[in-house]
Amino acid sequence: MKRILCATLLSAVLVTACESRHTIVATFSGFSNDTVIMQTRPLWQDGSTPATPDIRTDTLLLDAGRRIAVDLDAAEPLVCVLMPTEFSEAGYPLAGGSFTFIIEPHQRLEFGLVAREGWLEVNDINGSDLNKDLAQYANLWNPAGAEMGRAQAAMIRLQGKPAGDSLQQAYRSSLQRARQANETYIASHLDRPASVFILSQSGSATAERYFDSLRPEARASILRPLVEQTERQLEGLRVRRAAAKQLRPDVMAPDFTLPDTAGRAFTLSSLRGRYVVLDFWGSWCVWCIKGFPELKKCHEKYGGKLEVVGIDCSDSREKWLEAVARHELPWINVLDTREGPPAEAIDNRYGISAYPTKILLDPEGRIVEIFVGERPGFSERLARELKR
Repeated sequence: MKRILCATLLSAVLVTACESRHTIVATFSGFSNDTVIMQTRPLWQDGSTPATPDIRTDTLLLDAGRRIAVDLDAAEPLVCVLMPTEFSEAGYPLAGGSFTFIIEPHQRLEFGLVAREGWLEVNDINGSDLNKDLAQYANLWNPAGAEMGRAQAAMIRLQGKPAGDSLQQAYRSSLQRARQANETYIASHLDRPASVFILSQSGSATAERYFDSLRPEARASILRPLVEQTERQLEGLRVRRAAAKQLRPDVMAPDFTLPDTAGRAFTLSSLRGRYVVLDFWGSWCVWCIKGFPELKKCHEKYGGKLEVVGIDCSDSREKWLEAVARHELPWINVLDTREGPPAEAIDNRYGISAYPTKILLDPEGRIVEIFVGERPGFSERLARELKR
């Protein structure tokens, strides 16, 4: 889960700031709103393991010339996202209404942003071949994304009420169109570093289809960390798929050793002789959290006959400890920091494809049943098994 480092309100910087070595200047046309959100994060953190980039969020106001001029003081490559609030709904940015680019140290960028019908056009970009390519991609993707944005806005207006079939179909169709725009750009720009960035944001299906076809000139750039990240993701996907085929009822659960909240090494096989529920969760997972009350009742009801092991695979240690304390989780809690190779990551070894996933083990360490998602029947199945 990404975390916000800071959020500050900034007035537009005078154009004299353009003399700075690290300045972004953008001119806005056709907008009725003068407020823009800019997010920045270190590029290297996009390729970190786990990927938990620190995001800085600033609110910018256009000056009298409908411009922003910002000095980022970039000491390292940064990923930047500009999101005019004109393309938002109830505070949520909508697809098709933003521009993502990369600023390097000692670089100065100038470009124009034009409000089209539901989407953002980027033009007149100056200062970086990589960002010229990202602008070209944005102008291909944003019209497709705008269709998704309209569906998102309609869903937000429902305020939690179920979406009708036509709206759900519209969203699925727009998502498919946006995916096609991604693949169209990547397939025709396999020699461009911009495709590395787009591929890293496009999901495993697109990565599998195009990663091996990327040309050396695309891979050898400042985006090399994203190449390495995608390689790890694809390796992890292969491990996960193989595990999902192998792990089923009556199969021995893979043993593992992970640190608990006190920093001590916990080993799964130390619980032989008791039933065990492995609860794969994350602090960002709403349905994981909704399942805690039922799991707490089971943990209390079955006492020494049952142990629960909460396994977090996607948080920083600080975020994990804070979530364990906030939700008052009374069982064994461990964290996989994912610092090793993908084949050793616990969620890959267990074939975890969705959160939450609960796996019930018998006293010998064999799998009894796998529960994917927060669905009815878990406590009833547990009761039948423990009555034996």
